[in-house]
Amino acid sequence: MAIDLKATNGATSPPAALMQAIADRKERPKPWVDADAFPWRDEEFSARYVRRANYQSLYGMQETGDDVDAVCALLECAPKASVLDLCSGNGRHAIAMALRGRRATGIDVGTGPVQLARETAKNLGLSIDFRLLDLKRISFEDAYDGAYLTCGGFSDFSPADAAEILSIVGRAIVPGGRFVFEYADAGSASRADERSWQFVSAEQSMFYDGPHLQLDERVYDADSDADVFRHFVVPSDGHVREFSRCRQYYKEDAVRAMVAAAHLEPIGSSEGSAPGFKRFTAKRP
Repeated sequence: MAIDLKATNGATSPPAALMQAIADRKERPKPWVDADAFPWRDEEFSARYVRRANYQSLYGMQETGDDVDAVCALLECAPKASVLDLCSGNGRHAIAMALRGRRATGIDVGTGPVQLARETAKNLGLSIDFRLLDLKRISFEDAYDGAYLTCGGFSDFSPADAAEILSIVGRAIVPGGRFVFEYADAGSASRADERSWQFVSAEQSMFYDGPHLQLDERVYDADSDADVFRHFVVPSDGHVREFSRCRQYYKEDAVRAMVAAAHLEPIGSSEGSAPGFKRFTAKRP
């Protein structure tokens, strides 16, 4: 009998059951239904991930300084301008902004990333306001000269949430202020599913503090034009842990329509920080 294995983001299950579930599985996971995002609110997970993730290795991203220079050019923000870093993670972009004379504010939902960002900024003698906030459920009291969302972060949200974020940011920036955000381009989506096993050492793991076998799976859903990524971690204690997230692909015309619906002025797209990513610039009228 097939076992219905749902995305659990850190919950455990016996390895035999996992193997049977993978072998017998008939239904494919639905993006934003059976999976959503990594458990960023979990302090241990988020701290581990942001300390060990190598974004150049994972995505082929630009060096942080080059990326920030490109974002600054699109924002057209002068020195001392106030900029809002959405989903700021370990703070590398906000810190680079501050080093370039901008007044940076970073927000993230994860305790681990925010703590690390604060520590790094303090050690560098930088005054950066890193806040533990959920982007989807806030209203800003301050007005910013510009805002940005890097690392393909727009595609880490469902279309409904992404539309709401555009509206929130539109209210957070001053008239004439710009929002630069990055998304996964629909033209770059691979339609083929992928699955691979690997051995991961304790020092390199983003999902567990010990050596383990790891099954990485990517499933593409053509109906929603989105991926589901699932990582099954098999450590020596015999309990399997599952972590999952989604990535939404967008076409530029759809992005333009979303921007216009949020009462922002579309300016245009450019190459993103990694292959398959595009940047889009919008302006508050």
